Amino acid sequence: MGAFTVRDYRAEDAAAILEINAANVPEVGDMDASKLDAFAVGAAWLPVVEVDGEVAAFAVFLTQGADYESPNYRWFSERHASFFYVDRIAVDATCRGVGIGQALYREAVSRARAGAHPVFCAEVNTVPANEASLRFHALLGFSEVARKRPYDPESEVAMLERLIDAG
Repeated sequence: MGAFTVRDYRAEDAAAILEINAANVPEVGDMDASKLDAFAVGAAWLPVVEVDGEVAAFAVFLTQGADYESPNYRWFSERHASFFYVDRIAVDATCRGVGIGQALYREAVSRARAGAHPVFCAEVNTVPANEASLRFHALLGFSEVARKRPYDPESEVAMLERLIDAG
């Protein structure tokens, strides 16, 4: 695998993003073209990662005030006046473990700091458990602040937060 580059989303990325998202369910939620279009308009940052010229990963980051009905996002909205939130990050299986997630989160922290968002928020499935994501977030300084069952009694998420320092 070659080096990767991070850039902003373009409409021609849609098919590849939807395919990567689908391959990462249930670690991330379902997404169709209309939901991706809404993210393209309303996200604070919608980065795409290319490896050897091909889309290999993407993420969706939101801030307060987004027109988004996710119960997890709404929970953080009720908790914080200002925040930076990762809705999803999905990496093609052949490109995992090379630092793509860490690179996206480093830039997200930088953007949160620049936007004066004091907290970076995420949720990770605990039922079914997404152990890799839980380890990843712990490594990057996130702490669990709650557990929720926002969708049904058979699923659960850990609500995670990381404070953003001023500089």
